[in-house]
Amino acid sequence: MDRSRALEEQRQLAFHGVVILLLGLMAGIGFSVAAATAEVSNPSYGAWRFAHMEGLLNGVLVLAVAGVWLRMNLDGRGIHLARYLLVLGCYANIIGPIINALFIGKRLIVPETNFEAFVVYGFYIPGTLPLISFVIFAFNLFARRRP
Repeated sequence: MDRSRALEEQRQLAFHGVVILLLGLMAGIGFSVAAATAEVSNPSYGAWRFAHMEGLLNGVLVLAVAGVWLRMNLDGRGIHLARYLLVLGCYANIIGPIINALFIGKRLIVPETNFEAFVVYGFYIPGTLPLISFVIFAFNLFARRRP
């Protein structure tokens, strides 16, 4: 792969990481409002805290991958699919909890309504896609080292 394309992909990853991090910081506003107005045992407090932490951690995760992007074997199989899965999964990991905190406000382990099922199956389950991408990233980083 040529260097200019690799740098553009790295820039795109960094951009998405910053956007996800920003969404997490904005969810922190809801978390601080819930912390100031609700009891710690209130489900709204936990939902906003979850959304805030998901945004922060997923944003940092995408930024970390962007940081090592040029060290990966970018000609390896599946590396570009893994990049898309990472970004898609990290957006799902922040959008789902924000929708949950805004409209549902409780833990969604077992959905009870159609809207809850939409959030769980539409965002929380796709939020596991970064796991697949990290298997591919690890394989490209450690099993196929460049000379």
